[in-house]
Amino acid sequence: MFQRFALTAFLCAMMTNVTIADTDIIVEDFESYTTSAQLLAAWPSSVPARPDNATTLVMGDTVPFYGGTNLTNFAQFCGSANDATGQGNCDLAGSSGVAGGGTVNQMTFGTITPSATQNVVLSFDFGDDALSANKRLTVGLRGVSGGTTENIIEMGLYNDPAPGFNYRAILFPSVAGDEPNPNWVNFGDTVNMDVPLNDLLNTQSEVGAGFHTFKAVISVNQIVFSLDLYGDGLTNDPLTPGPGNGTPGVDAMDTVAITTSALGYTNLRFGPPSALPSSGGTVLEAAFAAYDNISLRLVDVVAPMGDADFDGDGDVDGKDFLTWQRNANLMGGATLADGDANGDQNVDGIDLGVWQSQYGTPLSPTLAAVPEPASAALLILAMAGLAGRSRRLAV
Repeated sequence: MFQRFALTAFLCAMMTNVTIADTDIIVEDFESYTTSAQLLAAWPSSVPARPDNATTLVMGDTVPFYGGTNLTNFAQFCGSANDATGQGNCDLAGSSGVAGGGTVNQMTFGTITPSATQNVVLSFDFGDDALSANKRLTVGLRGVSGGTTENIIEMGLYNDPAPGFNYRAILFPSVAGDEPNPNWVNFGDTVNMDVPLNDLLNTQSEVGAGFHTFKAVISVNQIVFSLDLYGDGLTNDPLTPGPGNGTPGVDAMDTVAITTSALGYTNLRFGPPSALPSSGGTVLEAAFAAYDNISLRLVDVVAPMGDADFDGDGDVDGKDFLTWQRNANLMGGATLADGDANGDQNVDGIDLGVWQSQYGTPLSPTLAAVPEPASAALLILAMAGLAGRSRRLAV
């Protein structure tokens, strides 16, 4: 992992990207289906002999089981083992008494890879009931060709090394300068995460039931993982946990130096990672998870404009963010050393947008241009875009 910075929660803001145009590969909100059979036809089971693999269409969390915040359609997966008890648990979800352990629901597509001009961006909303920390349920992206599988990315819930919110990136090639492939990193890991979850808000029981947004931005030689608890575009206040309480941003973030192999990505799936049954899935509370707003896109990369190296040490990092934070809302007379990235003598959201676009990169002379008004407007829109979501929040 890159060096972890002792930042306040707002460091999360770097996850917003300014884009010219996106290419949609898969955009799934489950609103086009009216039955579970239609969902399973679009997202077939990975085991043809088990076409009904306990995945059901839920018409909004009105009970509520996942915090009551998602009022639109979503998919629910029951990851129990395929035994009598597990099948009984899954039957409670209306899945015909079958269990999903040993299968995933998946889509395949033509090979996509990150390039100098486009990132691969995966995001999704994950519903957890917070009743069990012994789950293995994720969304995964990988490249598959014949008997070869490479570039595996998975995010969601896993029970090892620490149960709860985890990610991994494995079977990537060994490239000079890259980091070792991380095989399950907990988003609350204070050693390995750049920005971990707050110590008071890093377990499922502390967070409570809800839908949470996971995101991976995959560039040529790195992946940025993030977790936005409650999917509200905020770094949430651990003293008053719940959607809508916090400051703009996300709750955890990690950047890993990893290079995608030429095989790229061809398969998107949800369910247990590597089709394992959810650990403890014979227990009702360990069986269920929900999935919504699954998005896989190619996102155009725009060269950052301005200079966010506020301390003049040749790179843009967490120390520069602290400079911006200390002087935020300084209007008139501000300098680069104060956090003014675009030379307008103010320290504001535009300067934060420049910082986030340059975070983690060495600066070159070509990045010092002052943005035109249209570019500045794009940065403002990018910051506002944190709130753009397709599912509705209960009031």
